[in-house]
Amino acid sequence: MDYMYGPGRNHLFVPGPVNIPEPVIRAMNRNNEDYRSPAIPAMTKTLLEDVKKIFKTTSGTPFLFPTTGTGAWESALTNTLSPGDRIVSFLIGQFSLLWIDQQQRLKFNVDVVESDWGQGANLDILAEKLAADYTHTIKAICIVHNETATGVTNNLATVRKLLDHYGHPALLLVDGVSSICALDFRMDEWGVDVALTGSQKALSLPTGIGIVCASPKALEASKSAKSVRVFFDWNDYLKFYKLGTFWPYTPSIQLLYGLRAALDLIFEEGLDNVIARHSRLGKATR
Repeated sequence: MDYMYGPGRNHLFVPGPVNIPEPVIRAMNRNNEDYRSPAIPAMTKTLLEDVKKIFKTTSGTPFLFPTTGTGAWESALTNTLSPGDRIVSFLIGQFSLLWIDQQQRLKFNVDVVESDWGQGANLDILAEKLAADYTHTIKAICIVHNETATGVTNNLATVRKLLDHYGHPALLLVDGVSSICALDFRMDEWGVDVALTGSQKALSLPTGIGIVCASPKALEASKSAKSVRVFFDWNDYLKFYKLGTFWPYTPSIQLLYGLRAALDLIFEEGLDNVIARHSRLGKATR
C-alpha cells in the first residue's frame, strides 16, 4: 500500500512514544543554532542540573546523548564493564530481552534469570546468587524498573537491600525508560549506580535523547572499564563539562529546547503530582 499522509492531528494510544504537549511542540519549532554560542551551553547547564531532579539524585552525573534508550543501554554497559564480566540480568518481557541480547553481543558473561512474562524479577534467585558469590565475580545487576511490554514494575529498593545485606559491591544498572517521571524513582536512596531513560516516554518528547545518570561509584568504575566505546564515552562528555561547553559533538538544538519545556511543565505540576497522576490514570484503565 502506498504511503498516504493522514490529514488532521494524529493521537497516539500506545505505551510510547507518547503524545507531545503543545508547549513542547512550540518550543521545538525553531531554526538551528550554533551550539558553540553562549546560549546553548548556558541552557545545557540548566538542563543537566534539572535532569538530576527527575532521577532524584544530588550526587549523580547526567549525560544527554542524541540517541534512543537502546543507545543509553549501551552507554551504561560499556562505560562501567569489561568484556567477560559477569552480569546478572532479569528477563521478564520484550525490552529486558532486548537489553540481554545487547549485553551478550557486547561479550559480557550474562547470567539470565528468567520469569514468565507478566511476572516481576525473581529476587529470591538474586539473593541465592549473591549469597553464593563469595569472590564477587558478579560485576553488575541489570534490571528493568518497569517492563514496558507487560507493565510490571520491579522493586528496586529490595534489590539494593539484598546487595547491602550480602555486602556485595556489584553495580546496579537500571533501565528506567518507561518509569522515570511516571513512577517513583529514587536514584540516591536506592543506591542505583547507573539509571537511564528516553525522551519519548514520560518526558513526552520526540525520540532522540537518551538520558543517562551515573553515580560516583559508576564514574570510578568507568576508569578501569575496558569495553570499547566512542560515541557513548562518558569521558568525552566530562572533558567538555570541565570546559563549560558541554558538547563533544553536535546536539539536536530543537530537542534541547523541547526538553527545557518538558521539564518546566513537570516542575510546574510537581514531579510527585505527575507520578500520582500516572498512577491514578493507570488504575482507571485496568
